[in-house]
Amino acid sequence: MKPAQALAQLLRDMQVDRAGYARLRELLEAQFQAALRHATQALVGLADDITRLVAELEERRATRSRLLAQLLGPAEAEPTLARLLQRLPASAGQTLTVAWQGLEQQIRECKQMNLRNCRLITEQHALMQRVLGVEEQGYAQR
Repeated sequence: MKPAQALAQLLRDMQVDRAGYARLRELLEAQFQAALRHATQALVGLADDITRLVAELEERRATRSRLLAQLLGPAEAEPTLARLLQRLPASAGQTLTVAWQGLEQQIRECKQMNLRNCRLITEQHALMQRVLGVEEQGYAQR
């Protein structure tokens, strides 16, 4: 693949990921609301949807890493977008920078939402265990 094609693919993938992370945000919010309502069936369906979407996002991330490695060459020990941006002309770099910064922001937001959901579900589980009289094991028994 020619460098111009690889750059175009990189940008297209980032744009697709932006839409993917917007969808992930919606799913994570729906998961949070379902957890608040203790809607087990909804949680199961949402978990499946989230898992599928995250697999797609991960696949594009891996493709992005391969494209970066191709664009930066084999001499680059750790190919990153920041290193690629240093090598690009300002006009091309600006478009990629804006796309990348937006994608990074969405990723951070989704990670925070996922942690929030995890804390809620974990707290609900611990509470239910206490209500049922089940003691949590902090350490494995010998």
